[in-house]
Amino acid sequence: MRRTDEEAFRSFVMERQTVLRRRAFLLCGNWADGDELVQEALARVYVAWPRISPGAETAYTRRTMMNLYLNDQRKRRREVLTDEPPEPALTEHDRELALTLTGLLKDLPDKQRAVIVLRFWEDLTVPQIAECTGVAEGTIKSQISRGIAVLRERLAEPPLTGAGAVP
Repeated sequence: MRRTDEEAFRSFVMERQTVLRRRAFLLCGNWADGDELVQEALARVYVAWPRISPGAETAYTRRTMMNLYLNDQRKRRREVLTDEPPEPALTEHDRELALTLTGLLKDLPDKQRAVIVLRFWEDLTVPQIAECTGVAEGTIKSQISRGIAVLRERLAEPPLTGAGAVP
């Protein structure tokens, strides 16, 4: 931003600060949230300042504040407050399964482990994994196939107990 633009922005903020804070207070219902709204709006206006037409600064700032406020309200509506935790507590079986899966994945080669996690835990598609990793889709498919084959083999192996166990 040029020095003249910076000076113009500073004078705009000094002139409008009280009006902006009052508007934000009325929108948010309290001074703390209102001050955050003003700060975020002014940060965005500062970045756009060179592109804002002379005389349109107030309208641009007002619109920015409204958009930020409405976006924040939409996010808050999606939040659901409850007394219950979002997930049930882990059972002993869940802990054992998690340790087993972690152990099985730990022994896979890095690339196979990465694609297995992205595919089955992150639920990404093969094209999404290819884009994410920068690897060809065919390579992703073969890594998934090999990784699953190794996991199936390991899960099919009986645990070593009794006479065959190594002390």
